[in-house]
Amino acid sequence: MKVFLTGSTGFVGSHTLRRLLAAGHSVNALVRDSAKAKSLLQSAGCKYFPGDVVSSEGLDAAIQGCDAVIHLVGIIAEKGSNTFEAVHHVGTRNVVMAAQHSGIGRFIHLSALGVRPDGVAVYQTSKWKGEEEVRSSRLPFCILRPSLIFGPGDGFVTQMMDIMRKAPLVRPIPGNGSPLFCPIFIDDVTFCLEKALAEEAARNQTIELGGADELSLNEVLSEIARCAGIRKPALHIPMPLMLMVAAFAQRFFPNPPVTVGQLRMLREGSTCDIQPMMRIFQFRPHGFEGCGRKNRTSA
Repeated sequence: MKVFLTGSTGFVGSHTLRRLLAAGHSVNALVRDSAKAKSLLQSAGCKYFPGDVVSSEGLDAAIQGCDAVIHLVGIIAEKGSNTFEAVHHVGTRNVVMAAQHSGIGRFIHLSALGVRPDGVAVYQTSKWKGEEEVRSSRLPFCILRPSLIFGPGDGFVTQMMDIMRKAPLVRPIPGNGSPLFCPIFIDDVTFCLEKALAEEAARNQTIELGGADELSLNEVLSEIARCAGIRKPALHIPMPLMLMVAAFAQRFFPNPPVTVGQLRMLREGSTCDIQPMMRIFQFRPHGFEGCGRKNRTSA
């Protein structure tokens, strides 16, 4: 297929681009930073188009002649005009409208576990609004909701390693560490994204994605520490104190290490039943051992 891809220079997007090209698809990639695109997207079968999903700039030209859309644009923290509402809701609506005008045959949208209209964070509620734009579009769609995504160049594992290394004497754990997660390897996510382009069983479905292991936050952070060679003892910090510190950091620092919304979502966990995913896409996901650094085989 000829695929219109958003978010191609990000963590999931760069891995997805490689997966699509390896599978024989051609890609039109929408990028905000042309200089970054020149260094990352110089591959046969890929063309990049300057543009922005929030302003709609460049959308119509980039999507022209494409068979399908894989929409990956998302943020984990707000910065300036790039708010959750603007990126997750308005941006998704703009891509949906462009897809409708061009007659796209399949719209693949990457969302997240925990997305709902009454979420504990604006991240979740804005993602829900984006999902609703896709579901109400009358386009053939597939919405994928992953748990924590890990792998080379990821955000969560890298962020946790950085916090553990910088923390003096101990490695902090928010709350009691009991929330459950199903971390999923990046290769498994891109496998599902590519298969969703044509898999009939995925048509008009919202599918939750998780890895082979259901782990508590304590277990996830312990494995990350082991992978990084960090031997500091764990210290549980009461969640009310963590939320207070995060609120202070958000107010006075441009790039806080963690936000209130992230902590609220961390407190409720991110787990799912992986059986529907395995049945629809016919594969078995990787586990979390080694944090993806030891087992990098493709799905």
